[in-house]
Amino acid sequence: MFLRFSRFRFKEGKEVEGLDILRRHAAAVRTAPGCRQAWVAQGQHPATECIVVALFEDEDSLRRLEGKLRSDPLSGGDFFSLLSLTTQPPDVTQYEIRS
Repeated sequence: MFLRFSRFRFKEGKEVEGLDILRRHAAAVRTAPGCRQAWVAQGQHPATECIVVALFEDEDSLRRLEGKLRSDPLSGGDFFSLLSLTTQPPDVTQYEIRS
C-alpha cells in the first residue's frame, strides 16, 4: 500500500477557491485505477494549509496516476491551476505503508 500526500499553502483569502479545486482533484484521483480512497483536509491553525491524502494498492498504480497528471492537461489541469492560489509550490510526497 502507498500514500500520496500533497500539502498546499494558500494565499490569504484563497482558501475557499483552493478547497473547491482540491475537492475536484481528489474526486478525480479516487477514480484512478488502484486508488482506494482520497481525502481533503484543511488545517485549523493555519486554515490556509490544506492536504490531499490518497491511498493506493501498489506503487505502479500511484506512478501511473503521477504520469497521467503530468502528461494529460485534462487530468492535471485542476492541480496546476492551484499554483496561482498558493504561496509556494505544493509539497507532494509518496510513502510506502509499513504497518
